[in-house]
Amino acid sequence: MKLVRYSTNGQSPRVGLLQGDRIADVQSSLAASLSRRGVVRAQELAAALAPQSTRAFLEGGAATQDAVAGITEWVTVPANSARLHAPIHDPGKFICIGLNYSDHAAETNNPIPKEPPIFAKWNNAIIDPGEPILRPRGSKQLDWEVELGVVIGKPARYVSKEQALDYVWGYTIINDASARDFQFLTTQWMAGKIFETAAPVGPYIADRSEVPDPHVLELKTFVNGKQMQAGNTKTFIFDVRYLVSYLSGLMTLMPGDLIATGTPPGVGLGKKPPVFMNPGDVCRLEITGLGTLENPVKDA
Repeated sequence: MKLVRYSTNGQSPRVGLLQGDRIADVQSSLAASLSRRGVVRAQELAAALAPQSTRAFLEGGAATQDAVAGITEWVTVPANSARLHAPIHDPGKFICIGLNYSDHAAETNNPIPKEPPIFAKWNNAIIDPGEPILRPRGSKQLDWEVELGVVIGKPARYVSKEQALDYVWGYTIINDASARDFQFLTTQWMAGKIFETAAPVGPYIADRSEVPDPHVLELKTFVNGKQMQAGNTKTFIFDVRYLVSYLSGLMTLMPGDLIATGTPPGVGLGKKPPVFMNPGDVCRLEITGLGTLENPVKDA
């Protein structure tokens, strides 16, 4: 299952499933399916079971999943006629992990961390595929970071590493865009991480059946067609199991929470000399099985 948020003809975003070259409208399909089965007030029930918010959709848990699984005929639109939005725009928590690839730690002259460095982004940093990343005023060091995004599917508190993946709904691509000249003003990185548009997300969330092993995925970044990053999640310092277990020991993870798991080598900061994005550039990210996330760059 590939979960998207999409819109057509300027309408409000809706939750859909990417099915080849078409997008299935989940709520409309469920309403039609229920109506055919003689369910009274089918539209109201469909709206409750399949809301138009990804976070609320995931909060529906087994009831929503079972309802969607029971749909036999889909209401669809051509994917090329739809605008894709960030597949989740309102996570309850947007947790980020730093220095989580051994080869990235080496390129930035940082020691291997003993525990995951944690910071956060705010929801107003999240933007859609194709939406511009706005370089903050005063910054000349806008960098890219391709990251595997983990989307939590059910409440998780004090879960073991062995059980951790059971609490993951799926995976997406995140660009942890970073203003390096702001990031290193202090020892706390967040000044360079929280500007509006600092977190392109998309194009969809692939559930665990689509990505059976998140620890063998290739990640790539291209700027204006030139490859900048190439890595593999097999070089994680802290893998997805560890991160979900570790974070669940610090806080209760909830459906729709988003975890950015760190970036592989090849960031602009690590190049000699350093290379950064400028207005007019186009940044494209790829992760195995998760599609392509592309955003232009403009000045704020």
